[in-house]
Amino acid sequence: MKHTTFAARLVHPPRKALPRKDLLARALAALMFVGSIAYAAEARCGNLNIDKSFGKVSGWDVGFSKSVGGCLAAATYQDRTTVWFGFAGDKPSAYIAFTNPRWASVEVDGQYDMQLIMGRTRWNGEFIGFERSTEKGVFSSNLKTEFMVELAESGGVGVFLNRRRVAALSLDGSRRALEAVLSCQKAFMTAQSDTRDEPSTDTKPKRHTKSSGTGFYVSDSGHIVTNHHVIAECSTINVLPPGGAAVSATLVAKDKTNDLAILKTASSPAAIPGLRSQMRLGEAVYVFGFPLTGILSTSGNFTAGAITATTGMEDDTRLAQISAPVQPGNSGGPLLDKYGNVIGVIVSKLNALNIAAATKDIPQNVNFAIKTGIATNFLDSSGVVPTGKVSTRELAPEAIADLAKIFTVQVLCN
Repeated sequence: MKHTTFAARLVHPPRKALPRKDLLARALAALMFVGSIAYAAEARCGNLNIDKSFGKVSGWDVGFSKSVGGCLAAATYQDRTTVWFGFAGDKPSAYIAFTNPRWASVEVDGQYDMQLIMGRTRWNGEFIGFERSTEKGVFSSNLKTEFMVELAESGGVGVFLNRRRVAALSLDGSRRALEAVLSCQKAFMTAQSDTRDEPSTDTKPKRHTKSSGTGFYVSDSGHIVTNHHVIAECSTINVLPPGGAAVSATLVAKDKTNDLAILKTASSPAAIPGLRSQMRLGEAVYVFGFPLTGILSTSGNFTAGAITATTGMEDDTRLAQISAPVQPGNSGGPLLDKYGNVIGVIVSKLNALNIAAATKDIPQNVNFAIKTGIATNFLDSSGVVPTGKVSTRELAPEAIADLAKIFTVQVLCN
């Protein structure tokens, strides 16, 4: 039998993963990499609970815990043992917990050596005792990716507390439950990271960038369109072209209702895009921008998708729904057609957690763009004349990406 540990700080022996295990492992590793950048997550298991339920997935309850600050799954067995696993904090740490109202001897904050036997693998680790509601339990956090994958792939687990077996549990459906929790957590992190978050109450002066988004030039006089929420809390604004130097920008006009703003710089790029007002359901679209600053490429990120609806949520005619992936930092960037024209302004935030709470499902690749017609009306009312010409010559996706690099900039809010 293989012996190993599941704490994140310890090394796991190499093993050959099955293709689907490798795929799940990569998804987990990507989520935990993002989580390791800025925050340490503590599992506050004394208040462990599912506050917003997203329904059942293969027999597991999946939802969001306000106290722990992350998404989780739970399943209760005939012996009254409940298995909990999920992520704590907006920059997540994976954890697992076991509770049972019969475990009266468990001491709160006590340390327990625990073994979990899954198939031919025995995982060893240290758990901490805690109490929630009318039951006690044990938990461990900062779990390794390999352990979470093994948990998802295993058909069952034997739980040994201080060398005494306390439970033998089926793990049927745990893979699908973990996939649902991963989707939920990514949605939560997107919502937390989005630049629409409430401004910090910290009044100390800061020299680093407060937030960032994307914008694009619309005139050879140096006018740039972006989202209002990108610049709403800025003291100073700079724009940074791919591979170039940052230049100062001034705010010319803003439209909070439609989430648009116009900036101006002293210079302009070599190419200005045409602004096309009409779009068709199902047509191919592309997004270029600067998402997840500090994690993804500083030279820009290019994704593809389609127009999936010509209206937004609740049939909002100002918006279009797209399937092209967007992330925090894409806000204010161009939505491009196959000719390289701009047909929308990206709005990166979708409150996926609220949607999931209402529908019991977690939306995937549901993003929105403000239609160009709304933007051109705003430009006209602000006295800005777009100088780009609408093109009818179809371009290859790589040519569209090269073109977008010329007129798209990262907007830095200080």
